[in-house]
Amino acid sequence: MRRVLLVLVVALFGCDGAPTAVSDSPPASVAAPTFNLDGMVFHPETAQETGFPVANNLAEFALTTDCTFTTTGSIMALDGDCMTDGTLLVPDGMTLDGNGHTITAVDPSGGHFLGAVIQNGGLWAAVRNVTVTVSNLANVCDGGDDRLRGIMFDGASGEITMNSVVGIHQGASGCQEGNAIEVRNAPFDGTHPNTQSVRITHNVIDEYQKTGIVANGDVDVVVEHNRLGASATQQNLAANGVQLGFGALGLVRHNEVAGNQWLGATNFAATAILIFQANGAVVSQNRVTGNSDVGLFVAGDGGAYEYNDVRDFGVDGPNGDFGMVDAGSGNVFNHSLVCGFVTSFDPDPLPGIQNRALPDAACSR
Repeated sequence: MRRVLLVLVVALFGCDGAPTAVSDSPPASVAAPTFNLDGMVFHPETAQETGFPVANNLAEFALTTDCTFTTTGSIMALDGDCMTDGTLLVPDGMTLDGNGHTITAVDPSGGHFLGAVIQNGGLWAAVRNVTVTVSNLANVCDGGDDRLRGIMFDGASGEITMNSVVGIHQGASGCQEGNAIEVRNAPFDGTHPNTQSVRITHNVIDEYQKTGIVANGDVDVVVEHNRLGASATQQNLAANGVQLGFGALGLVRHNEVAGNQWLGATNFAATAILIFQANGAVVSQNRVTGNSDVGLFVAGDGGAYEYNDVRDFGVDGPNGDFGMVDAGSGNVFNHSLVCGFVTSFDPDPLPGIQNRALPDAACSR
């Protein structure tokens, strides 16, 4: 039986392309949590967003966009494909319906794009049926609200459904940003004084920078029927496909998730699905494909992980190759299948019943 060593260390963030395995940075007074699995260091998308160097942007730029909407009741319908050099806010209680059109974020004249392409402007919002992408953004690292996201809900409930969020990156960048869909709500300590509920369903996500779907803090999410490709910047940072972190509650079910590898020289590791300091998660009936350092990593307690199909294809990277890892307590793993990894389960056996590891020869796509 292999042993998982869970440690906390201080991680330093910068804008120099240094790899980490988490996308936000913690407040300066709190050590960024990482964990070490037989020499591999994970660094999940952390809860807060201060405490590392931020681009020195002294000028503020007025939003320039040719995006127009036709509003009927609570629906704001996008009139056509458009571009924006700043965040489009969805007013409280409104639904942004993209009507199948595309919103492309670009850098403003004399500066660079800051923040999310689409964000809530109140306590409830919905975004549906829109393609969100970016074009040739400058590779400049930002912190706090200025970090690049495709769609972000911060302190809001609502729905994010039937969207395509593709290419949310800054080229060959190691900046810890570029999340396709992000849902967050303070506090990030596992308490739930004002939980926000968000459904993230039927989205197509590909070629993000740091994380495909991330939910952090006092949120309760349903992440269901999404199709996620891999990060576009695996040479530059350690990416994650789906993350529940820092107190988030959630159901992750019926998703297809391509794994990620960290292809750099240091001993960080990337994942397909990462549960970090998030207790009671339910992760069920997901299919992981592609090439992962770790298919499913659980560093939370009391969760249920059932009927997941976790497969690994391609040449393994330098930073380990694990199918499913339990670094928490009180978790149950049932009826799951793993194949193609050097180490299928850690520990082996996992707590639970009828988990199977297929030989490589029987591991089909």
